[in-house]
Amino acid sequence: MCATRSTLTVDREFKLTTWMVVSIGLAAFASLGAATLYADRNAPPTCTSERTLGSVSETLRDNFHLDSIIVNHIRTVSGGFFSNVHECSAEVTEIRSGENASGMTWREIRYQIVHRHKSRPFAVTLELGGYVPLAPETSSLWSRLLASL
Repeated sequence: MCATRSTLTVDREFKLTTWMVVSIGLAAFASLGAATLYADRNAPPTCTSERTLGSVSETLRDNFHLDSIIVNHIRTVSGGFFSNVHECSAEVTEIRSGENASGMTWREIRYQIVHRHKSRPFAVTLELGGYVPLAPETSSLWSRLLASL
């Protein structure tokens, strides 16, 4: 009788432990999903997102009369994932037929993405800078590793 009782106790403890692990795992998964959803809705878009680049293109067209453009070498200057402000820089030129990208006149742009309040959409402010040379193509990590061998 003592052996049977200890087997039952072990079985109950195993079931209790299993349910605790499953419930803790589900709670952690739900918390992670809620945190991701919160950050996605409240964080401003990144420098390379379609919404941001669409707003940049619209501003360049409306304010600086640059119609058909190529944006190159987009960089995040400051601002992280949970930041309310992202500062970005890039190079822009107008598309011309029959001309290589290296022969076009490139200009530097700096733009800032600000998310002031949850109920309002993000705002993009843009400054058009001076002329810059076309940024060189960056090689991939793999090609840099192969080149060093």
